[in-house]
Amino acid sequence: MNTRVNGFDDMHSILRNERKVGGVIESDYLRLSSGEEFHNIVITKVEMIGTALCSLSCVTEEGNMLIVNAKDVSLIHQPQHKKICELCNKEFKQVKMQEKMKYLKRLCDLHEDNLNPIFVEEAMLLIQDIGLKNAKEEIDVSAIYPDEKVYTIA
Repeated sequence: MNTRVNGFDDMHSILRNERKVGGVIESDYLRLSSGEEFHNIVITKVEMIGTALCSLSCVTEEGNMLIVNAKDVSLIHQPQHKKICELCNKEFKQVKMQEKMKYLKRLCDLHEDNLNPIFVEEAMLLIQDIGLKNAKEEIDVSAIYPDEKVYTIA
Protein backbone atom coordinates (compact mmCIF):
# COMPACT_ATOMS: atom_id res chain seq x y z
CA MET A 1 0.00 0.00 0.00
CA ASN A 2 0.90 3.63 0.12
CA THR A 3 1.42 3.43 -3.61
CA ARG A 4 0.64 5.93 -6.33
CA VAL A 5 -2.55 5.51 -8.30
CA ASN A 6 -1.95 6.04 -12.01
CA GLY A 7 -5.43 6.69 -13.35
CA PHE A 8 -9.16 6.25 -13.07
CA ASP A 9 -8.92 2.57 -14.05
CA ASP A 10 -6.62 1.98 -11.07
CA MET A 11 -8.98 3.86 -8.78
CA HIS A 12 -11.95 1.89 -10.05
CA SER A 13 -10.12 -1.44 -9.58
CA ILE A 14 -8.98 -0.63 -6.04
CA LEU A 15 -12.43 0.52 -4.96
CA ARG A 16 -14.16 -2.43 -6.63
CA ASN A 17 -11.83 -4.89 -4.88
CA GLU A 18 -11.68 -3.09 -1.52
CA ARG A 19 -12.39 -6.24 0.48
CA LYS A 20 -9.47 -8.10 -1.12
CA VAL A 21 -6.86 -5.32 -1.20
CA GLY A 22 -7.97 -3.09 1.70
CA GLY A 23 -7.25 0.60 2.08
CA VAL A 24 -8.67 3.66 0.41
CA ILE A 25 -7.61 6.29 -2.13
CA GLU A 26 -6.60 9.68 -0.74
CA SER A 27 -5.38 12.67 -2.70
CA ASP A 28 -3.45 15.73 -1.50
CA TYR A 29 -6.09 17.88 -3.15
CA LEU A 30 -8.78 17.91 -5.80
CA ARG A 31 -9.18 20.99 -7.97
CA LEU A 32 -12.36 21.56 -9.93
CA SER A 33 -12.49 23.43 -13.22
CA SER A 34 -14.27 26.24 -11.33
CA GLY A 35 -11.08 26.75 -9.27
CA GLU A 36 -12.38 25.27 -5.99
CA GLU A 37 -9.86 23.11 -4.13
CA PHE A 38 -10.52 20.40 -1.56
CA HIS A 39 -7.56 19.12 0.48
CA ASN A 40 -7.00 15.55 1.74
CA ILE A 41 -9.91 14.26 -0.26
CA VAL A 42 -10.82 10.56 -0.13
CA ILE A 43 -12.24 9.09 -3.33
CA THR A 44 -15.00 6.65 -2.44
CA LYS A 45 -16.42 5.74 -5.85
CA VAL A 46 -15.52 6.01 -9.52
CA GLU A 47 -18.59 5.59 -11.70
CA MET A 48 -18.02 4.35 -15.20
CA ILE A 49 -20.38 3.59 -18.06
CA GLY A 50 -18.56 0.98 -20.05
CA THR A 51 -15.07 2.40 -20.37
CA ALA A 52 -16.14 6.04 -20.10
CA LEU A 53 -15.66 7.87 -16.79
CA CYS A 54 -18.88 9.39 -15.55
CA SER A 55 -18.39 10.82 -12.06
CA LEU A 56 -16.38 10.68 -8.83
CA SER A 57 -17.68 10.48 -5.29
CA CYS A 58 -15.40 11.99 -2.65
CA VAL A 59 -15.35 12.89 1.04
CA THR A 60 -13.79 16.22 2.08
CA GLU A 61 -11.82 16.97 5.28
CA GLU A 62 -15.00 18.38 6.81
CA GLY A 63 -16.86 15.12 6.16
CA ASN A 64 -18.94 16.49 3.29
CA MET A 65 -19.78 14.16 0.43
CA LEU A 66 -19.09 15.41 -3.10
CA ILE A 67 -20.30 13.85 -6.31
CA VAL A 68 -18.39 15.48 -9.14
CA ASN A 69 -19.00 15.13 -12.86
CA ALA A 70 -15.84 13.89 -14.56
CA LYS A 71 -15.83 16.96 -16.84
CA ASP A 72 -15.62 19.23 -13.78
CA VAL A 73 -12.40 17.64 -12.45
CA SER A 74 -9.39 19.75 -13.30
CA LEU A 75 -6.69 18.06 -11.17
CA ILE A 76 -6.35 15.21 -8.69
CA HIS A 77 -2.97 15.78 -7.08
CA GLN A 78 -0.95 12.75 -5.85
CA PRO A 79 -3.69 10.13 -5.43
CA GLN A 80 -2.40 7.28 -3.28
CA HIS A 81 -3.68 3.91 -2.14
CA LYS A 82 -3.31 4.10 1.66
CA LYS A 83 -4.17 2.04 4.70
CA ILE A 84 -7.01 3.49 6.75
CA CYS A 85 -4.72 4.09 9.73
CA GLU A 86 -2.48 6.29 7.51
CA LEU A 87 -5.20 8.68 6.29
CA CYS A 88 -4.86 12.44 6.73
CA ASN A 89 -8.62 13.00 6.33
CA LYS A 90 -9.60 12.61 9.99
CA GLU A 91 -13.38 12.66 9.46
CA PHE A 92 -13.37 9.82 6.94
CA LYS A 93 -10.69 7.94 8.91
CA GLN A 94 -12.88 7.85 12.00
CA VAL A 95 -15.95 6.63 10.09
CA LYS A 96 -14.05 4.00 8.11
CA MET A 97 -12.18 2.76 11.23
CA GLN A 98 -15.48 2.22 13.05
CA GLU A 99 -16.92 0.43 10.03
CA LYS A 100 -13.92 -1.91 9.64
CA MET A 101 -13.69 -2.52 13.41
CA LYS A 102 -17.35 -3.49 13.54
CA TYR A 103 -16.81 -5.89 10.63
CA LEU A 104 -13.69 -7.38 12.27
CA LYS A 105 -15.52 -7.93 15.59
CA ARG A 106 -18.37 -9.64 13.80
CA LEU A 107 -15.98 -11.78 11.78
CA CYS A 108 -14.13 -12.83 14.95
CA ASP A 109 -17.39 -13.66 16.74
CA LEU A 110 -18.50 -15.89 13.85
CA HIS A 111 -15.17 -17.73 13.65
CA GLU A 112 -14.39 -17.80 17.37
CA ASP A 113 -13.64 -21.54 17.51
CA ASN A 114 -12.68 -22.10 13.88
CA LEU A 115 -9.47 -20.43 12.72
CA ASN A 116 -9.52 -21.53 9.08
CA PRO A 117 -6.94 -20.00 6.69
CA ILE A 118 -9.51 -17.92 4.77
CA PHE A 119 -10.76 -16.28 7.96
CA VAL A 120 -7.21 -15.64 9.22
CA GLU A 121 -6.20 -14.06 5.89
CA GLU A 122 -9.20 -11.72 5.87
CA ALA A 123 -8.81 -10.83 9.54
CA MET A 124 -5.10 -10.08 9.08
CA LEU A 125 -5.90 -7.80 6.14
CA LEU A 126 -8.43 -5.91 8.28
CA ILE A 127 -5.97 -5.63 11.18
CA GLN A 128 -3.21 -4.32 8.91
CA ASP A 129 -5.66 -1.84 7.38
CA ILE A 130 -6.84 -0.37 10.68
CA GLY A 131 -3.53 -0.83 12.48
CA LEU A 132 -2.55 -3.51 15.00
CA LYS A 133 -2.53 -1.02 17.89
CA ASN A 134 -6.10 0.12 17.12
CA ALA A 135 -7.34 -3.46 16.75
CA LYS A 136 -5.78 -4.52 20.07
CA GLU A 137 -7.69 -1.75 21.86
CA GLU A 138 -11.04 -3.22 20.80
CA ILE A 139 -10.58 -7.00 20.52
CA ASP A 140 -8.23 -9.83 21.41
CA VAL A 141 -6.21 -10.48 18.26
CA SER A 142 -3.68 -12.88 19.77
CA ALA A 143 -5.12 -15.95 18.04
CA ILE A 144 -5.15 -14.25 14.63
CA TYR A 145 -2.09 -12.06 14.84
CA PRO A 146 0.29 -13.58 17.39
CA ASP A 147 2.90 -11.30 18.92
CA GLU A 148 6.47 -11.82 17.89
CA LYS A 149 8.15 -14.48 19.98
CA VAL A 150 10.90 -13.31 22.29
CA TYR A 151 13.67 -15.74 23.03
CA THR A 152 15.93 -15.33 26.02
CA ILE A 153 19.27 -16.95 26.57
CA ALA A 154 19.88 -17.76 30.19
